[in-house]
Amino acid sequence: MPLAHAVQSGKAEPGRKPHGKLAFVLTTAFDDTQMMNMMLQQARIAKESGYLEDVVVVAFGRGVMAFNNIPARPPQTPQLIRAAQRAGVRFYVCGNALTKLGISPDRLDPKPDQIVPQGIVKLSELISDGYQVIRY
Repeated sequence: MPLAHAVQSGKAEPGRKPHGKLAFVLTTAFDDTQMMNMMLQQARIAKESGYLEDVVVVAFGRGVMAFNNIPARPPQTPQLIRAAQRAGVRFYVCGNALTKLGISPDRLDPKPDQIVPQGIVKLSELISDGYQVIRY
């Protein structure tokens, strides 16, 4: 497949082995919904491209609000999370941030793959495992 076609299609060439890992860091909340939702879309697209062996999202700080099932949350946000999950993106949510923001884990929708004690520790682990970081 010519390079120009691969770039236009957004998909890896047939037979190409996925290589590399991305960790998207979500720290933005409803004050910048456009940025938050763009990150969720880009994580899904990166995973669906076939170029990467793994794509994860680590939500900490105000970023955990994307999972908080409250009326103030934009309706497209949980839809984008679910679409990324269906594509194979894994989500880690910071338990420390949930506690500080008063969010009970049973209010999370969609459910993340894992609630981790501290998001920054999970991010450090991912970096030590070779993930490249993209911050939002």
